[in-house]
Amino acid sequence: MNELRKDYLLDRWVIIARDRGKRPTDFVQKTGVEEPGTCFFCPGNEHMTPPEIDRVEENGKWIIRCFPNKFPATTTEFGEIEESFLTKQPAYGKHEVIAETPNHNEHLNELSVEHIVKVLDMYSSRISEIRKDKRIRYVMIFKNQGSVAGASLDHSHTQVIGFPMVPKLVREEAEAAERYKKEKDNCIFCDIWRNEAKSERLILEDNYTVSFTPFASRFPFEVWIMPKRHVNSLGELSDKEKYSFAKMLKRILRKLHSSLNKPPYNFWFHQSPDDGDLHLHLELAPRLAKFAGMEFGSETVINVVPPELAAQHYREK
Repeated sequence: MNELRKDYLLDRWVIIARDRGKRPTDFVQKTGVEEPGTCFFCPGNEHMTPPEIDRVEENGKWIIRCFPNKFPATTTEFGEIEESFLTKQPAYGKHEVIAETPNHNEHLNELSVEHIVKVLDMYSSRISEIRKDKRIRYVMIFKNQGSVAGASLDHSHTQVIGFPMVPKLVREEAEAAERYKKEKDNCIFCDIWRNEAKSERLILEDNYTVSFTPFASRFPFEVWIMPKRHVNSLGELSDKEKYSFAKMLKRILRKLHSSLNKPPYNFWFHQSPDDGDLHLHLELAPRLAKFAGMEFGSETVINVVPPELAAQHYREK
């Protein structure tokens, strides 16, 4: 039976269409041949990016590198909101790129856990630095892997963008979490992971981190990863928590990579705005299905892979 399922926090609904379901093997991606050309992110081509902001080195060579986005979504011009029938303001902010590895054909899931921890540290460092600009209200970390997911280059990288406002989705999550806390005197995300750790949607857990397929998954094989301890940002994670988080992210991406033949995906971190108490978490969205008129016209998504089946797939060795 098909079901309408509501998001944990938001007034957002998903149709879990079991009757239109597919097997995991039906989502295996066809391999493509990469077009030859010069990669701006490869070693030796550092002069082809804007001036470097930060780097992590090993044996005198960079292994992680950060620089401004050559084609930023934001601007250096700051201005107040002009409120009228047509409201606008300059898109002030910072937009940066983090090349996660110097190796062009190496994916994030192929890096060592220790290397991924260094990537998480770079994320945290850039968030802290960008937030020093008091005009920046929120900093978001997101990754586009594959052209279908919005990546313009194949070389593995993540983007960091600072906004002059808190994005609507993050604000709505934070407000819903605050309402729940006032009513239940507890964090809704803490209650979510404890509940999902006992459900058939659980993928992996250890002493510090838990991962599961969310109850109202919008994407086939969608995954949430979160620290068990209530923290608001990446910078609050202990060394053991970061290692656990990196290890779990690697295992899930490796399963996705190997079982579905390197599918395109996005992931993003949601952390708390300054005036909120949002539990840090990562949302991973494989891009295996297309949004159509139903999704765009109603904001109600049809997902043909029940999250319970997706979690079973991730748990299989």
